Order: sequence, then C-alpha cells, then structure tokens
Amino acid sequence: MIPRPGHWLAGGLLLLSAWAPSIAHAGAEEPYPAFRAEYEVRVNGIRAGRSEVSLQALDNGEYLYRQASESTGIASLFGKQTAEQRSRWVLVNGRPRPLEFVSRREKGDDDDNAHLRFDWCARRVRNVGAGEHWDIPMPEYSLDSLLMQLAILFDLRDGLRNLSYPVATRGRIKTYRFKVEGREVLKLPLGEFDTLRLRRTDDARDVSLIWSAPALDYFPVRFEKRKKSGLRTELRLRTLEFRR
Repeated sequence: MIPRPGHWLAGGLLLLSAWAPSIAHAGAEEPYPAFRAEYEVRVNGIRAGRSEVSLQALDNGEYLYRQASESTGIASLFGKQTAEQRSRWVLVNGRPRPLEFVSRREKGDDDDNAHLRFDWCARRVRNVGAGEHWDIPMPEYSLDSLLMQLAILFDLRDGLRNLSYPVATRGRIKTYRFKVEGREVLKLPLGEFDTLRLRRTDDARDVSLIWSAPALDYFPVRFEKRKKSGLRTELRLRTLEFRR
C-alpha cells in the first residue's frame, strides 16, 4: 500500500521525477523555478511505490503544483494503486494562496477524493468533492495540504525556522507546526547534501521529519513518518530537474 498522498506532510508527506539537479534560481517575478522530481517510497524498509511531483507556471499568472504516486514492488502484488493531487494557486505578497485543490485516490476515503474551492473575497473554503460537502470560514494565509509543502520550502529559503500553517482539511482548519531541529548530511542518488532537519511539533503521537537541502534551493530530499504502531514510511529523492 502506498501512503496517502498529501497526508504524508499534512499528516505525513510527499513525492517527485526527472534528471540532474541543475539549479535554476527563481527570477524576480516567479516564486520558485519550475521542476519535476521523483521520490522512492519505502514502508518499513521495503520498496512500496514511487511518487512524482511537478511545479509549472500557467499562462494566466497562476501556478499548478501536482503530485502523482503509484504502488510498485511487493505492494503492487496486492493490486496497483494510484493517486493524484493538484493545487492551483497564485502568489500574493510573496506567499502562496490556494485557489483550487483536487485529490483523487482509487479506493480512498472521502478525504482522499476531496475537491476544495477557495473564495478569498468571502474568506471561505468549501468541499464539493466526495462525501459530505462543507463550507467553512478560513483565516488569512490558509492553505491546502499539498500546497503546504511549497510554503515550507519558501519559508526555509527566507530564513524562517519555526513554521506554522492553517490548512483546510476534513471540514475544519487545522494548524500544522514545524521546527528546524538541526543539520544532517544525507547520501542520495543525486549525491551527498548538507540538509536542514525539520520535525512536526503539533503531533504528540507520531513522528514526522523533513530534510531540506539548501544547495538544491531548499528542496525537500527526504521525508519520514514513524507511527506509534511501529509503521515507518520513508520517501527519498531520486531525481530532480529544475526547468528554466
């Protein structure tokens, strides 16, 4: 079984595909260079899937952040599983602002198949996807669970080390908090990188960690979630391509 997309960082974390980390720094009008990347997913040390993430600028000034994942290896013997998430967003005052979030997962629950629409004039977010529809007020700087990944990257690049994000999920606004707790050198297929290690601090039950590489424009290179039950899910970056 592959981990729930989006729930990995917003409850776990995420994913990526391409080739060679030729760094392209963001220009004056773009928040971050377009990219494609791929992660390998392992569950308790066993290869269970792959996940691809991409960021692209649209012609209308909006951006599309997309994640797609599938089961591989032993996990695929129990039936191929696929999942996709998309976040369409704009940059406002240097911060990402979600417009629409769509999640699709075969045999997933209602939250895995959500469709959120953000109305910033009314300051409300509503789910028009699977299951019970809901419509709730949202505070400034609210995010969807996928876009939170980019927000973390942006904030680390800006020098922040204690991070907090209001996220629309399951009919409510939930606040996720992370803190940089140290540095660590990681060996990856792309090479050896000095990284910042973040820990999620609002979850007393499970352990969620993120490793971000300053040399790759603070791109996340590893995610790990350790559940109290003993289940350990890990994602490691395999390929990364920044696109000019």
